[in-house]
This record gives sequence, C-alpha cells and structure tokens, in this order.
Amino acid sequence: MKNSQTNIFKKIFIEEAENYFKKLGRRFIIDESNRNYFNFLCHYFSEDIKFEEELRGNLKKGLMVFGDVGTGKSSSFNIIQNISKKYEVRHLRFMKMTANEVVTKYNETPAKDSVIRDCSKGTMYFDDLGSENIASNFGKEDIFIRILEFRYNDFIEKGTKTYLTTNYTLEQIYERYGVKVFDRFKEMFNFLEVRGKSKR
Repeated sequence: MKNSQTNIFKKIFIEEAENYFKKLGRRFIIDESNRNYFNFLCHYFSEDIKFEEELRGNLKKGLMVFGDVGTGKSSSFNIIQNISKKYEVRHLRFMKMTANEVVTKYNETPAKDSVIRDCSKGTMYFDDLGSENIASNFGKEDIFIRILEFRYNDFIEKGTKTYLTTNYTLEQIYERYGVKVFDRFKEMFNFLEVRGKSKR
C-alpha cells in the first residue's frame, strides 16, 4: 500500500477497530490523546513516504510504542494483525507473543536456547515489554537483552523488523535493559508515544 492509499488504510483500520472493540463491549474512539498516534500508525503500515518526509520516521525501522496503560497500544497491533489476515497483506504480517509468554516458554522448555532462537527470527511483535519476569536458567537472566541483541543483528543484516509495546518510559528501558540495548533501539525503532486516560 503506497502513499495514495493511506486514507483507504485509515478507513479499513477504523472499520476493523470498531468490530474489534464491539466484541469487547467497548467503542473505538479517536480523540486528541490518540489522534497523532493513529495518524503515525496508519502512515507507517500503509508504507506512505510521508511517514518519512513529513512525520520524520523511517519505514525501514520497526516500531516501539510506549505510553500509558489502557490507551490502545496492544489493541492497535491486534487490529493490524486482523487486517493482515482478512486482506492477506503480506507486509503487515508478524508473529505475536507477550513478553511474559516468552519468559514462561523459556522457563518451561528444556531446550532454552531454541526459545531464544525462535524469538530472534522473522518479523515479531512483543507485547508489554517490561512486564516480564526475570527468567530462570541456573540463575536469573533478563532474556530479552539477548533476544533484542540477536534481533538487532538480524535487522542490520536482513532488515528484519521488530514491533514492541510497553508501558515503560524510554528512561526505564535504559535502566532495565542497559545502554547497549537502548542504543540499538535508536537504530531499530521508530518511537511512537500514546498518552491519555485509560479507555478500558
């Protein structure tokens, strides 16, 4: 989907969002707190060159969406995933796991390195980064440090994209995962912030 189709993509997104939230007994609302985020997201996923020219983003990078609890970060990626399946749009496809699911799978699997490898390949969306527990493997390990370093290497070599949502601030990301990961984040991601009161 090129730049002339951004408005079409917005209409599709709104339609899918209304269906998504209706099933949850809620309404899809665009207001002053999320209007810019919605605009950025639709320009990005429609591969609109205006995302780079006017919004100062980079279409080759992935997305890290951060902000307040209940503002629709996770829901927006679920909606994108629904669109990819319904319309069979290849560039919208990604595998989804919550950060806690990754750690749980790692803790429960004897072949722990296979979990790291599986999470280090292909376009992936990790939901709620920062909420995960520290993993156990003859001690304690923050396994997302390893996963994100591997994914950085794949991004540099192959252009593999990563999508993240988190309630952490950028400062908290730095504090938890360290300067090395944080510096690589700046190369890997467009940072999109969404603020406001919870809509849940």
